[in-house]
Amino acid sequence: MKKIMKSLFMLFAAIFVLGACGNGNGDTSSEDTESSDAVEETSESTSEETETSSDDEEVALQFLMPGYDEGYLTEEMDAAIEQYEEENPNVTVEIVSAGWDDLNSRIVQLYQAGEAPDMMMMGSRSIRQFAEEGVLEDLGSYMTDEYLETRIDNVMESAQVSGTQYGIPLALSSRALFYRSDLIDQAPANWEELLETAETVSAENDMYGFAIPTDLGNGAHELMSFIYQNEGYVVDENGEFTINSDANVETLEYLALFNEQDGVIPNVVETDRDEQVQMFNNEDLAMYISGSWDKEELDTGGLDYGVVELPEGDTKAVNLVTDSYGISSISENKEAAWDFIEFMGTEDIQRSISEAYNWMPVTQAELDDERFQDDFMQPFLNIMEYGVAEPAVPNWDQFNESFLIAVQKGVSGQASAQEALDTAQEEVTQ
Repeated sequence: MKKIMKSLFMLFAAIFVLGACGNGNGDTSSEDTESSDAVEETSESTSEETETSSDDEEVALQFLMPGYDEGYLTEEMDAAIEQYEEENPNVTVEIVSAGWDDLNSRIVQLYQAGEAPDMMMMGSRSIRQFAEEGVLEDLGSYMTDEYLETRIDNVMESAQVSGTQYGIPLALSSRALFYRSDLIDQAPANWEELLETAETVSAENDMYGFAIPTDLGNGAHELMSFIYQNEGYVVDENGEFTINSDANVETLEYLALFNEQDGVIPNVVETDRDEQVQMFNNEDLAMYISGSWDKEELDTGGLDYGVVELPEGDTKAVNLVTDSYGISSISENKEAAWDFIEFMGTEDIQRSISEAYNWMPVTQAELDDERFQDDFMQPFLNIMEYGVAEPAVPNWDQFNESFLIAVQKGVSGQASAQEALDTAQEEVTQ
């Protein structure tokens, strides 16, 4: 039976008051370091004992899950954990709930306090940070060739750092362009047509033609597709930041064109991704980019709409966004934690998770599912061949804020594209 570890948070709060690193930057006091060393020594000895213990030994796994208390995958996780515990009566799985907004700092704080749960769910975009800070276990030795054959290569790559697998993706979203098919005869196929169509439909119908969300929660997920379509990146092959590269400056200059005429896009600073579908259903917006989870709300809106692959820039590309499971490097139950993660990736369990929000497939078995064969899902699925993982940055929260503020300034005209991205580059490399 799962247990919501509310009392655990009171312990965490006490730990933080006592000085356990609250800034998420990896710095610790000498006292913290001594505690960490002791935890590592205990972990090593306990790991040896676990490997030689009987299969009947009682194991209590802790699983840090963001959004659980707010309903994120709550029913699906409850059902999966109940099934796992029935099949493994010597194992209990306790959920430690956390918020998405403070998830990254919470993970680092728990690790530095020696209290990291055995398993964690996280945005794959933060895996590099956790790997470099020693939080995550290298999963290479746990994965067999047979296991890897069940997975999709470029989806698995989204949870790697320099080729090392630190996470196992459980949730994948692709992107497509939604448009009012009763107002737009031919959906735009490239950047030039996207801008022209947005300006035309806006002028003819007194509505926004397109939207460029820049909210801290989701804005970067949408914008990275534009970066990749112009053959740009925000980190190079060595992991160094290249936010202000020529290609990225060109991309921001293109996005700024949507703001040259009044009314073509809503206020770039105030627009959130999750507001777009409501604006669309309210007939205030003619086109927008989002994921397949919007289908249910769009269908209740009653408007005629179409969905197509993202308009191309210099190349075809889409940002692949994943969430992943990871194992704590200081867990005393690593083998049991992997067994649970492997169970969560079996066909029926993974399918229930993917279907919860109409997400895209993370396993080979899902590719043939009937729901991916209809016209709505095809654009999301087909472009995945050109999918690029989110950038592996050393600190996602810091990058996310600097990058999005730069886009806001560049699109709104508060700064030139070059000036805005130069500032972001300087901030993340200080």
